[in-house]
Amino acid sequence: MRRCLTPVVFAAAMSLSLPALAQNCPPGAWFCEQAEVQTPPAVAPQRQAPPVQLNNDDEDDAVQVAPPPAVRSAPPVVVYQPVPAAPMTRVIIIAPGYGGGGYYAPPPPRPHMVRMVPQAAPPPPPPRWHGDTKWGLNLRVEGMTFGHNERAAQDSGMGGLGLSLRYRPIPHFAFDVGVDVLGGTDFNGFKRTETPLTVSGMIYLNPRSPVQLYILGGMNFSHADVTSDISSPLLSQKADGSFGASYSYFGGQAGGGLELRASRHVALNIDVIGFMRKRTDDGRIPEFSDPDRGTTNSSGGALLRGGLTFWW
Repeated sequence: MRRCLTPVVFAAAMSLSLPALAQNCPPGAWFCEQAEVQTPPAVAPQRQAPPVQLNNDDEDDAVQVAPPPAVRSAPPVVVYQPVPAAPMTRVIIIAPGYGGGGYYAPPPPRPHMVRMVPQAAPPPPPPRWHGDTKWGLNLRVEGMTFGHNERAAQDSGMGGLGLSLRYRPIPHFAFDVGVDVLGGTDFNGFKRTETPLTVSGMIYLNPRSPVQLYILGGMNFSHADVTSDISSPLLSQKADGSFGASYSYFGGQAGGGLELRASRHVALNIDVIGFMRKRTDDGRIPEFSDPDRGTTNSSGGALLRGGLTFWW
């Protein structure tokens, strides 16, 4: 009987010592922490096995051993983590009258610096040619030279006035019809009066510029009267006792010049023209006599002209 009570006493002592050990457990032990544990669902009670009887040789000494109590599994540990709060949304309410006038006024822009790079101004465009100013009247002063050599008179040269009527149908071209009156001393040293009539064409190379370059060329007709107080084999004696002659010429000229537009209707002109011509009258006495070259009725010279042109 003493052997049969020994297991029962041992099991009771173990059940009583577990709470005592739990109260005296060292800090930090995992099974000593207090934690909230949810109560697991009810489990059906397990049927305990009947006690086992140990048979010895002596029947009187038979000991019954109680089965060990059923061990329940430890409940799962549940850890609660707080959910982070959502960030608060900032709400701005604009009341009527905010910013003045009852309407929302956006904030003024922030000042910023702008670097200005200086740039050269483009050149002004050239003035346009006015197509309605096609007619022009040219008034000029001019001088004529015959060239100087050992046979020419020392004071030879002529000067005078002239005018031309010009018609400019297109910017690059114009017609010019002019007449001039010249007087002075001719190549032979005689007093001379000459009236040339010229018909020319003018080509403007840069018609839209304020300073226009032009070239011209054409033909000329001229009549001249010469007189002298001294007799000469080149002159015939007149009824009044003086000596003189009359000449008629036909030839051509070419030259160039500049026209400076002072305004829409007024321009300044300067040009140089060279000419060649030959007598067309029936005079029997040649105009020029050269011991080396003989006699001839051909002549030439140059004109330097300057004046104003009025366009309309």
